[in-house]
Amino acid sequence: MGSKTLNVVSTPIHDNRPAACGTDQTPVNHTIYEHLTGLLPHGCSRILLVTPPESPENDFNLDLVLSKRYPCFPPYGPGILARNLEQRGYRSALLDLNFHVLQQAHENPAHFRFQVWKDKLIEKIDAFQPDLVGISVMFTISRPSLAAVAAFLKSHYPSLPIIAGGVCVSNDVESILRTVPQIDIGSFYEGDRSFPDLLDVINGKQPLSAIRQVAILKGEQLVSTKERATPTDQEMDIQPEYYDLPIGDYTHYGSMGAYNFMRGERTATTIISNRGCRAMCSFCAVRNFNDISVRGRAVSSVVDEIEHQYSTYGVTHFMWLDDDLLYNGKRAIALFNEITRRNLHITWDASNGLIAAAITPDIMQAASESGCIGFNLGLESGNDQILKSIHKPGTTKSYRQARAILDRYPHVFVKGFMIIGFPHETIAQIRDTVTLGCELQFGWYPLQLLTTLPGTEITVSMIEQGLIQPPTDASFKGLAAGSKSKGGGTLRQRERAEKYAALEFVDLLHTLPADHVPTGAELDDLWFVADYKMNYEKLLHIHEPVKLRNIRVMLRQITDEYTTDNAMGNLFLAVIASKLHEFDESQRRLALADQYQQESAYWTTRFTVLGMREIADRVRAANAAAIALAA
Repeated sequence: MGSKTLNVVSTPIHDNRPAACGTDQTPVNHTIYEHLTGLLPHGCSRILLVTPPESPENDFNLDLVLSKRYPCFPPYGPGILARNLEQRGYRSALLDLNFHVLQQAHENPAHFRFQVWKDKLIEKIDAFQPDLVGISVMFTISRPSLAAVAAFLKSHYPSLPIIAGGVCVSNDVESILRTVPQIDIGSFYEGDRSFPDLLDVINGKQPLSAIRQVAILKGEQLVSTKERATPTDQEMDIQPEYYDLPIGDYTHYGSMGAYNFMRGERTATTIISNRGCRAMCSFCAVRNFNDISVRGRAVSSVVDEIEHQYSTYGVTHFMWLDDDLLYNGKRAIALFNEITRRNLHITWDASNGLIAAAITPDIMQAASESGCIGFNLGLESGNDQILKSIHKPGTTKSYRQARAILDRYPHVFVKGFMIIGFPHETIAQIRDTVTLGCELQFGWYPLQLLTTLPGTEITVSMIEQGLIQPPTDASFKGLAAGSKSKGGGTLRQRERAEKYAALEFVDLLHTLPADHVPTGAELDDLWFVADYKMNYEKLLHIHEPVKLRNIRVMLRQITDEYTTDNAMGNLFLAVIASKLHEFDESQRRLALADQYQQESAYWTTRFTVLGMREIADRVRAANAAAIALAA
């Protein structure tokens, strides 16, 4: 264990390399080729693909992990890449360090060691003897973990080359290479084709022109290719190779998508049908990574994968990873109908979101029959001017049309994603968003402040206007009222502070001038008020039992599992119980709401400003009247 000499390919293949291919060699490709052959002088045949812990150690919160707040997804992308590598004749292996960290936290919390991942990494490398390690990172929050894994690898295996890829690296490959010097090669965009091609070049099987979608540092200079290597249909339309990963166990140790509360105890995994998105939303990085096209797998191949996951791992719930699942409506209907025809009895959700304007009665009928239990809609704003400025493929009219269709399927839980804090967005435009959310009455509205991702149109524009500095951290800044962001989060920190000192809280949504563009500090309080009105106060106006029960399942998870001293959550659980004629439960929740708001200055000020005391009094009176009448 520890530092050791790694086995290499036994037969040198220098003589087969395209040193004299000539016509298609460019200075960039030649420079990268020399770098690669210096790292891998004997070629490369064995590749270990690693997924680092999603959360860095200093942000890791064991309590949140034990309540399954942290994501635990199978490494779908690396699994697809492993399959493509195998088809090219290479040997690969997968190591999901995020899974191992979460697994140990759940199975041995009293003696939990975050750095168990180091033991697993050494164990895997010593057993598999890779020639090259690839580290895949999707979210920017995992960037410190990427750096930690790379540094640990180089300290223990200094001669082992490291290539890093994934969405996070693609968004800012130069910064990654400069700040994590242990990474030898940066790979960007989809790697299905470019990575096997790169290995073929190293092994003398392809000319230097096949080096694409990679970057290196030569001294202080970035050397990067420009041409894309878009995967072929054959490279994309395959099932992931998971080797010995316990896919059926993933849902034991964390969350998977936005509908854990709906699927119950069903074992879940992820799957993809389409890559890319037809939309051109200015804040989104999908088109940067997947290019501008939308490419779909064969319907039969997708459903074959569903059957395989069920028979191999016992999976009965699937989360679509698609960014545009409904692209080509006829194909979407055919996909859903094929799932139904095979009597698979699965459920599914689309946590990555659907385009509201793409929803039709026929699509919803087929989706419902095939097992749809919920999906997200990327609404973003209730103001048409804002929607146009960010290039949303929809309008408030199309949102209302979608709502009319969805009303026929109350058992399908719909979340409408909303964002506030767009450049130059006024209070009046934020009010439009809140008004539309209350009108549509979807099950829930995850609301976030605008997140600026590197390389996106909106980020570039805001930097040019001097609205923001070039981003150094684009970690997700989403919040949910009563729940907190990972690691504690802004809202949790504020609430904790306000237990001891009641800070000022004002309903800025109604007190600020309509044409005012809010500051960053004002957006924090505006977020709370908007979230309250769209997600909580709206419950006063919902009466359908099916919709109320579905919302209650999620609100119980937020209130009872995520934040056990949530006064607002308990108040509105009391509202729901009263509407469902469960008066004893309503009274119990009211008592908890009273207790928690009295113990917390944070909740006391908000109950006063937003009129929640009066709501509690009305519910209490209604319960008393109903109980007296029944007696």
